[in-house]
Amino acid sequence: MTSKGTLRALVGDREFRGLWIGSTVSTAGDQLAAVALSLLVFERTGSPLWTALTWSLTLFPPLVAGPLLGWLADRYPRRTVMIICAWLQAGIVGLMALPSMPLWLMIGLLVAVQFAASPFLAAQEASLPSVLPDKRYDDGVALFGTSVDVAQMAGLAAAGFIVTAASPSAALAIDAVTFVLVAILVHTSVEFRPAADPRRHRRVDTSDEPPRQGVFALLVTEPRLRSLMGMRLLAGLAMVPEGLAVPLAASLDAVWAVGLILAIEPAANVLGVAVLFRWVREPAKRERLVGPLAILSLAPLVLFALDPNLTWTIVLLVIAGMAGAYHTPARSAWMRMLPDAYRGRAYGIGRAALRSSQGGGMALAGVVAHAVGSITATIAGAGGIGLLLAAQATVSWHRARARGDQKVVVS
Repeated sequence: MTSKGTLRALVGDREFRGLWIGSTVSTAGDQLAAVALSLLVFERTGSPLWTALTWSLTLFPPLVAGPLLGWLADRYPRRTVMIICAWLQAGIVGLMALPSMPLWLMIGLLVAVQFAASPFLAAQEASLPSVLPDKRYDDGVALFGTSVDVAQMAGLAAAGFIVTAASPSAALAIDAVTFVLVAILVHTSVEFRPAADPRRHRRVDTSDEPPRQGVFALLVTEPRLRSLMGMRLLAGLAMVPEGLAVPLAASLDAVWAVGLILAIEPAANVLGVAVLFRWVREPAKRERLVGPLAILSLAPLVLFALDPNLTWTIVLLVIAGMAGAYHTPARSAWMRMLPDAYRGRAYGIGRAALRSSQGGGMALAGVVAHAVGSITATIAGAGGIGLLLAAQATVSWHRARARGDQKVVVS
């Protein structure tokens, strides 16, 4: 992903190191807790439906909590927001780990811990541009993203063994400890900075100040922010094969390959980011590649119209997954352009939109596949629609980038 010198510089930064280690460890712990809770629900109810619903509860709270609570990361000091949220999550997950905890209350606590995660993540993401110098910011975002992907894969891979060897309650207790570690790391490594946008808490009269544009209005009216977000939302189409992994594997007479198909996207993305950042060192050049890579991330899906065998299916998905590395420079460019006072709320809105596109795209793909009776035709259709949208977003991005300054200015 980055050169050894760059990696040493990032890890040598005390603030970044604390955020990075905490994020990686807590991500792995979250995967462990999700599997543990699902197994616990299945043990107590014997119901696949309740087990699936419990797992889905890890996906839906961010859709509400992101836009609803992201403002906390702008109106209060971000270090304080992260510490309070981490301790709150540690306490909630610790309660979930109690062996006598009723199942209904445990599920309610799961929703609560997901709500607490939203302002933490908003504060963490909004802090990175302040923590890292400009020349290291893109590399830091790349390291953050790939570490989270690896931690998710490692956490899920290890979860079954740990839960079986210990117990679901023990796994939840381990997750609670990871949040304690995060709180301590943030407290001891991240510097205190005043709130980025504390206007609502000032006791002085601000009636003479000009009204500022709302965050949502800024995101949909500023051409560069809008086109970048449009390309990131294409993930909803790019992840259609992942949503159809089980029937896709069955159609290839290779049900055993379900896990392989699901693992390709995150693994190929990690590889793609490594290649991109290794061979394209200048952020401006990576930004120019965002559009072409977005197109390439969807083009292989069109070839599913040819009903590829398992080998070619894997090849196409690897190419698409590697090209999906464009999300990393798009993410860093988007956040870098935003005024500091808007970053927490913008992240909350963006995260909710991205989750909605991913979940909605996979759900809609299931409906379409059932209606047309062909998994490969559904994937090819998603790729075709995605190609058209990606081409349009690419043209918009290059035009807006040619006209705009490095940073968005608001009145």
